[in-house]
Amino acid sequence: MALDATAVTLLVLGALIGIAVIADRVAGGALAAVPGAVRDTGIVAVLVLSAGVVFTLVATDEALADADAPVLGWVLGIRSPGLTDAAEAVSLVGGTVGTGGLAVVSAVVLFARGHRRTAVIWVLGVLAGALAIRLVKVAVERPRPPEALRLAEETTASLPSGHALMAALGLTLTAAAVVALAVGTPRARLVRGVVVVLAVVGALLVGASRVYLGVHWTTDVLAGWFLGAALATTCLTLARVLDARVRLGDAPDPAPEPSRDCPDATQSAE
Repeated sequence: MALDATAVTLLVLGALIGIAVIADRVAGGALAAVPGAVRDTGIVAVLVLSAGVVFTLVATDEALADADAPVLGWVLGIRSPGLTDAAEAVSLVGGTVGTGGLAVVSAVVLFARGHRRTAVIWVLGVLAGALAIRLVKVAVERPRPPEALRLAEETTASLPSGHALMAALGLTLTAAAVVALAVGTPRARLVRGVVVVLAVVGALLVGASRVYLGVHWTTDVLAGWFLGAALATTCLTLARVLDARVRLGDAPDPAPEPSRDCPDATQSAE
């Protein structure tokens, strides 16, 4: 079977980003002037490529696609009233509107505190995430698990999980905003550790709840996590690079001071 067009697009995009990282490193470009920016761009490439691999495996009905049914079968065996109530609550609170809205609220707070560039990037990131969910679902049109096994009603296509994508994106951006606002406070390190753990655990629980409820295959959730994390890392890196260029008058020193406008992507990204 021919590879899905979306899978090919993502694989090519990931390869191009990787090539851009290498070229920028060789040329000593703008990314190389900001500590960690090249590394984080490489992380984006890996995440996008990972999503592309999932799409490819699903399109060819092999590997991960064959693993979906056993996972769903295991989930059916552990269902209980208590777990179902918890999964429904997590899925409701962690919906695309909830987690995406949380990131927008954090953007508003950042804007009010003077981090205007970062706030705009946060909002654009959420919009990009919402658009990616819609476009990929339409392009792939993967059926959801059998309706008889679902504990929630859904009418859109299955791949990717919008809940998983927006949870990875929205919770990461929210955590990054909290970390940025806590810089310089006595408990900045504690705050960073707590919010990062909450963001990671929250995103994992949201994705798991969708598989438990039978409305997504495991590979749908994996693809959502990869794409959401890629978008979040892109937003974090872009904010740091723009902040550094503005502070240094577009002539950055080879070793500029860490940005206070946005934390390091690896400290906040999922």
